Amino acid sequence: MKSLGLRALALAAFPILAGCDSTRSILINSEPAGAFIQVDGQNAGNAPITQTFDFGAKYTFVVTGSMTGYFTEEVVLTKKHPAVRTLEVKLVLQEDEAWKATTTSEATNAWLRIQVDPKLTSEQMWQKLIDAVTSAYSSLEQMDSSSGYIRSVATVRKFRSPKGQISVRTRFTGSIAQKEPLLYKLKIEAEVSTNGSDWSPYSRVFKEDEALIEELQSRLGTK
Repeated sequence: MKSLGLRALALAAFPILAGCDSTRSILINSEPAGAFIQVDGQNAGNAPITQTFDFGAKYTFVVTGSMTGYFTEEVVLTKKHPAVRTLEVKLVLQEDEAWKATTTSEATNAWLRIQVDPKLTSEQMWQKLIDAVTSAYSSLEQMDSSSGYIRSVATVRKFRSPKGQISVRTRFTGSIAQKEPLLYKLKIEAEVSTNGSDWSPYSRVFKEDEALIEELQSRLGTK
């Protein structure tokens, strides 16, 4: 009777021990440090952060780390994952080369208008415009001095990503929006393609494009 009582006690305790054995507090680190962590889509905080995982209640957990300028990285945790033994998981984020080579601009896929300095004639404005655009782009696709229309040949650059090759292309377009007083409008058309897929709008332009915009605002605009 005594041994039966001990056996019953051991069996009763087993679920509790099993439950404890299924729970782990795991340190989540990232490289670079400070990535924003989510677990199964729920916000957890910035790495390094310790998170409790109950593998008795759920078999798998998806841990993701994200940071501006880097591609999102994810790890699928199961009870057999090495991180469950070491009590630490490290998410290594790959730098987004396209993001590093680009910047934001109010002229990205949107018209930016410049009030031309009244001291400049339309001919002087045109010459300054041509000089600036041809210094930034290898050649022009279309140009018409009477309307002030310019369209450059696209600049295309290729970058690596976890999903393959990313191509980014930008193109300058501009024309006279109003002749009296003289108002010029311009934009940088920016697009992206992954592994040869169709081009789609991109929210950033090359840093050289933004430098061109600033130069034109300075050369053409009122001081």
